[in-house]
Amino acid sequence: MTQSKATFIGILAIVTVAFGLIVMFKMRPEPPKKPVNPVAPLVEAILPASESHQFIVKSHGVVQPRTETTLVSEVAGLVESVSDKFFVGGYFQQGELLLKIDPTDYVVAVEQAKARLISAEAQFAQEKARAEQAQKEWDLSGRSRTKAPALALREPFLLEAKANLQSAQADLKKAEQKLARTVIRAPYNGMVKEKRADVGQFVSMGTALGVTFATDYAEVRLPLTDEDLAFINVPNFREQADNEKPRVELTAKYAGEMIAWQAVLDRMEGVVDQTSRVHYAVARINDPYGIQPEAIHSNPLKVGAFVTAHIKGIEFRNVIKIPRNAFRDLDKVIVADKDRQLQVRELEIIRAEADFVYIKDGLEQGDQVVITSIESPVQGMKLRVEGDPEPELAPDEALAKSVDSIKPRQ
Repeated sequence: MTQSKATFIGILAIVTVAFGLIVMFKMRPEPPKKPVNPVAPLVEAILPASESHQFIVKSHGVVQPRTETTLVSEVAGLVESVSDKFFVGGYFQQGELLLKIDPTDYVVAVEQAKARLISAEAQFAQEKARAEQAQKEWDLSGRSRTKAPALALREPFLLEAKANLQSAQADLKKAEQKLARTVIRAPYNGMVKEKRADVGQFVSMGTALGVTFATDYAEVRLPLTDEDLAFINVPNFREQADNEKPRVELTAKYAGEMIAWQAVLDRMEGVVDQTSRVHYAVARINDPYGIQPEAIHSNPLKVGAFVTAHIKGIEFRNVIKIPRNAFRDLDKVIVADKDRQLQVRELEIIRAEADFVYIKDGLEQGDQVVITSIESPVQGMKLRVEGDPEPELAPDEALAKSVDSIKPRQ
């Protein structure tokens, strides 16, 4: 066999084998195709419902007395006595004696003023009698009194005596006032905030003796934004009964517990803060220390305490409450529509608070708000909401699942 003939036979064999392989590949049966069932992600969703809601506007402030007074001595002398209620935190009633300054000098001054008054009264009586005698003597001359000289009727002397009498009366009144001011009495029902004088201390005019404040009611100054005002009944500047004013609940910690006190939104201040641009409302709480017999608070709300105020606002109807964590943007949420498809809705928000957002419109019938985080949401993708029936499985998937369920555990 020649070399060319052998090469030909080898090429022919290779071609024959390749052709056979191609024919076998073409004639092989196609593998069965399994249908692809896309798995819809399981999400947690809530079905929103319209309801009536009374908004609560939250603010913070510090309890302040409605009246605070610095007691100042109007006389000079030694502090002779001090009331047993004149200490920091001591409660007193209006008119009670708090301090007494040695009155000796002022008692003497009153006696001297009384003596000067008696002398002035005697001088006035003498001049009055002399003037009457001068008038009678002038009448004996037969001439009219209208033509009589003032000195002839002793009128200047009578006026001088009268002026001295009035001056003596004023001096006595002034001396009695100074004597009365040696006794410091409570100007109202209140409590001592600071004590600055004690027994045996010499005080001069203008010396501060202590600081007191009224306890009939206290006030809390509350900052409110312009948006907050839209959700409360703002007190007007006219007189209003307490039952017409918005209710306020003040809360603070006392003795390790969170305590609540009831108050009213008494008034609005007539200016806007130029720095923060906020409005200030003033809440009033009656009898904050629970001193009065008809007290409704068992725990005192002390002056200087930092409180949180919850102002009962306006009631809105047909609003929807949605958890704040359901929002992706400031005003957008993901919903599962009635066909269980993912949709992004833009909502009309009424008010946003720390935990919930209240909306008026933007949802459609059958929408459920998704609160589960979805990494890559696609508009129109299928969703499965918790509580929905599980999707039907293909026969082979169902068989595999049943086999897995009866496998013995290792």
